[in-house]
Amino acid sequence: MNFHIFQPEDALRPYVKQYYYWEDNTRGLIQLPQSLFCLGDQYMVFIQQGEATVKPANHPAYTLSANAVIGQFTCACQLQVKGPVKMVIVQMNTYGCYKLAGLDMPAFVNYYRNLETCDAGKWTQLAAKLAMVRHPDGIISVLNTTFKNCLQSEARSLRQVDEMTDYMVARKGNVTLAELAHIFHLSRPTMERIFTAVTGIPPQLYIRMVRFKTALRSLQQVSLPQWQATMSRNALYNQAMFVKDYLLFNGEMPDYFEPVSTTIAHMHTGNRLQVAVAS
Repeated sequence: MNFHIFQPEDALRPYVKQYYYWEDNTRGLIQLPQSLFCLGDQYMVFIQQGEATVKPANHPAYTLSANAVIGQFTCACQLQVKGPVKMVIVQMNTYGCYKLAGLDMPAFVNYYRNLETCDAGKWTQLAAKLAMVRHPDGIISVLNTTFKNCLQSEARSLRQVDEMTDYMVARKGNVTLAELAHIFHLSRPTMERIFTAVTGIPPQLYIRMVRFKTALRSLQQVSLPQWQATMSRNALYNQAMFVKDYLLFNGEMPDYFEPVSTTIAHMHTGNRLQVAVAS
């Protein structure tokens, strides 16, 4: 397997996080690299060879077109890939597609949009240029140039949504919607409407994601008793809420928790999922 991760130009941050180049000559089903897709982010996928099918929980499965945008994943998902495969993936933050590509989030269906249906010429040309690249690191200049042009040509304002997300992350999700509306001098309905239009995610769900990812990082750094003590002092998060979020975002019970109720104890955990990993 030939898998590379590249960094975009500083001028493209924070909208663009990373570029991925994935090539594998294996025929048939291929295991997806661990933590390729992160909870809450969006991805442009340019498939030059192979086939990828996405199955979000509680939604029909769909096969990706050659050039597509997927995300933001807000629930457990499965990605099945048939090889040989060759693709380029662009990881963007929550509002990256809105800012760079001018994509209206309400137009997405089941976390997916075919790029051929929106300014097809631009993305078809980009896909053609990527297909001509002979070495993995050649995608860097092609993608940097395209997205810098997008940044200069797109006049869409983020309408304070970038500041809101920064504030939520800085507070590690420990913020209420009423507090958020007060800080940004917006009514709560207006704030919710603006945030959802730009990101495709309601602000309350985004706050929940931030708290969950913060809790996961804390759990990786300390022992379970220490982490539970930390949660008990947090009025906005506790073990029961964490388990509920883990089931939604990862689709199974965490291995390091004892069953906390009869209902959860009898839930089938299944195999570990590779998509919507909160890293």
